[in-house]
Amino acid sequence: MGYYRWVLETQDDDGQWSRQDGAPTQNPLEYDGPPQRAANHLRDVFVRTLSQPAPGPQAIRIRLWEGADAVGEPQAETEWSRE
Repeated sequence: MGYYRWVLETQDDDGQWSRQDGAPTQNPLEYDGPPQRAANHLRDVFVRTLSQPAPGPQAIRIRLWEGADAVGEPQAETEWSRE
């Protein structure tokens, strides 16, 4: 079982990206799979969650690091957009 730190970024209708506080989540995601599959899983969860009430964010981006620290380049990234 892998542990991952991740950051969720959202884009509003004006094209501005933001994240809650710029820091990865306090509690790591426990996920049985490689980093890209874990990032895709988070993307799918947030697309379902944030799209209600409609229209939700213009886009979301997940950046994910393997292990206890979010240091350096992420091991996986994924995005989703309404367009």
